[in-house]
Amino acid sequence: MSRSREEGFIGPWQGAILLWFSELPTALLFLPALIVSRAQQDAWMSVVLAIVFTLPLALLLGWLLYRFPGRTLFQVAETVLGKILGKAMTLFYVLAFVQWNAIVLREFGEFLVAAVMPETPLIVFTVTLMVLAVYAARNGLEVIARSAQFILPLMVSFFLIVLVLATPKMSLRNLFPLLEGGLGPLLLGAFITLGSTGEIIVISVVGAFLQQPEGVKRSLILGLAGILFFLVLGVMGGVLVFGACEAGRLTFPAFSLARVISIGNFLERIEVLFMAIWVGGIFIKVTLNLYIAALGLATAADLREYRPLCAPLAALVVVLSVWLFDNLTGVLFYLEQVLPVWALLWQWTVPAALALTAVIRKVEGSRT
Repeated sequence: MSRSREEGFIGPWQGAILLWFSELPTALLFLPALIVSRAQQDAWMSVVLAIVFTLPLALLLGWLLYRFPGRTLFQVAETVLGKILGKAMTLFYVLAFVQWNAIVLREFGEFLVAAVMPETPLIVFTVTLMVLAVYAARNGLEVIARSAQFILPLMVSFFLIVLVLATPKMSLRNLFPLLEGGLGPLLLGAFITLGSTGEIIVISVVGAFLQQPEGVKRSLILGLAGILFFLVLGVMGGVLVFGACEAGRLTFPAFSLARVISIGNFLERIEVLFMAIWVGGIFIKVTLNLYIAALGLATAADLREYRPLCAPLAALVVVLSVWLFDNLTGVLFYLEQVLPVWALLWQWTVPAALALTAVIRKVEGSRT
């Protein structure tokens, strides 16, 4: 079996960056309000707990990549399960990534409509982004990774600047008392967060393209550390400025945080810059998901090229993004009530079953 269906390699640092972009662009915008509404001022501890719960998944995915070096999750499925069952599992993951990408695309459109341009039809934003994503995905994983490397310093710098400038409006009293509601709300907040942290499953595909297979461990460690750092800061920033009650009611706490910054009469309205940089992050996330779906479909269909599949899959993503939900309320309900349960299946249970089958059948890939 060939090493991959595309040319090009990425480094461990680029793998970590792609893990950040697989989660943070949407998580930082939508997740804090959902966690805070449940765990209140203990929301940051829910994030820490969720990362701890995600460690077994990271170990599992790292083990699969070590046992089957240079092979994507789709190729591993065919090796372990046989051709028919392996292709069936690959198609399952293709549909899962298409559906997830449709949700991300709808989040993108809903945010722009709700917070920035309410008179513009949502379909305008979604189609425009997907056209750009098709072009980028067709250029391969190396181009996606390099684009992410370019956008990352902008996102990190602006995020930290917003937190620093918002410091005068923060109050440490908003973080207390700890565990006021007991462990129940804390665990519920962590469960909601798992729907997002499980997105590190993308390493099961992009990890096959690392220049050094042993770099998977470094990518996972850096990836989880970055996700933990920025999610905790994002959640704490909203609680420190607005308080738990108000932060839980806000739809986009991070965007609202940028809005409250006002220094004199010369530094205001920086939420416009927030929006521009955030759009770049969403672009990377949507492109990465589209690339993975196209690569998986090419594997299932035994095609030598994944590129012709990008445009049809993108069209399907756009249609699903419109069809799945009626409004922003439906999106938020899905993220809070449905996604954590669905994620446990396709991000956690199925890879675990695949690994168990590989052990039972004593199947492993060549390390030559």
